[in-house]
Formats: sequence, C-alpha cells, structure tokens
Amino acid sequence: MTDRLTPGLLVLHGNRAELLVDTVIEWLGRHPLAPLEEEVFLVQSNGVAEWLKMSLAARRGVCAATRVELPARFLWRAYRQVLGRDAVPPTSDFDKLPLTWRLMALLPELVDQPVFAPLAGFLAAGEGGPDEGRRRLQLAERLADLYDQYQVYRADWLERWAEGHDDAPPVRELPPDQRWQAALWRELRAGAAPGSRPELHQRFLA
Repeated sequence: MTDRLTPGLLVLHGNRAELLVDTVIEWLGRHPLAPLEEEVFLVQSNGVAEWLKMSLAARRGVCAATRVELPARFLWRAYRQVLGRDAVPPTSDFDKLPLTWRLMALLPELVDQPVFAPLAGFLAAGEGGPDEGRRRLQLAERLADLYDQYQVYRADWLERWAEGHDDAPPVRELPPDQRWQAALWRELRAGAAPGSRPELHQRFLA
C-alpha cells in the first residue's frame, strides 16, 4: 500500500513530447495507484491520444487501466458525477458530432439572413453541383469544432452571445464579418436541450 499523495499541481514544460512522456511514466512508477484504480490522461486531440497510448505500451509493456480522453469529455463526466445523472444527460446537444448534424440541417435555413453572408458565400461556391452536400458537411464540421473549442476555452464569449451581445470580452466588439458567430450560437441554443457546457460548468462550480 503506497502512501497517499497530497493533492496538488505539478507543471512541466518542454518542446519534446517524448521526454515529457518519459518523465510522466517515471513519476507514475514511483507513485502507483491502487489495484483497479484508473490513470486519467487529458490530451488535446485524438491523434495525441493514440500516440500517448502507444508510447505508454512501448515503455511499460502494456497500456491498461488507463483512460486517455479530451478535456470536454472528462468535464462532462465530472458534471454528471457532481450534478447527477438526472440533471446531465449522457451526451450533450453541443458535442461535436450532434452539433455537426444540427448545423447540416440549420445552415440552409439561415444563409439568406444578411448576418450569415460569409457562410452563404462559402456554400454558394458549390451550390447546385455535386460538391454542394460535401461543402455543407465540411462547413458544419468546422463550425462544430469551433464551438466545441469555444465551450472549453471561451465560455465567457458564449455567455455574452447568449445574452444577445456581439462582442468578445474583454477585447472588443466583433467586426461585422464575424458577427455571424454570435448569431449562430444563439440559433444553436434555441433549438437545443438546455444545458450547454458553460451553463453546466457554473452549476458544477456552485
């Protein structure tokens, strides 16, 4: 039985990921978890997740009892654990995959509005041709990824946009050709079940 570690934060910086992995593995070896406990690693992309799992397996002989996931999924699980499964569904309408398909359906309904002219211009390039659906899917995927990142790193912007503002605090008003971002977020919220990640985060902290 190992001594329990005092909770804290250790920050290591480096520009060579393989050296950081070696350091983490060495540290984990000196402070092993109890049987059936799970190591949790948060990474910035699915590609890094696969690389990390292969690196752990190569250096330790096996990658087991290990959860490697994106920050958004980790936070969602924490919301369900703290707020309860009845208050937080298994998945969110604002996760990237459901958001992509909602955008696919929503974009044709919005592009005639002046504020969405930049999006309409992108879609118009493939209108009526074989690439029309592909371009809409490509745009929906990029927009879903954008709002997924905003939910993690720019929740204050989304909160302001939901209130009807078109700024990006604390910097400035959005320029006219970028105001579609705030308008589109309001449209997405209007057609979704209540409880985006920023909203749940405030309840989680409380």
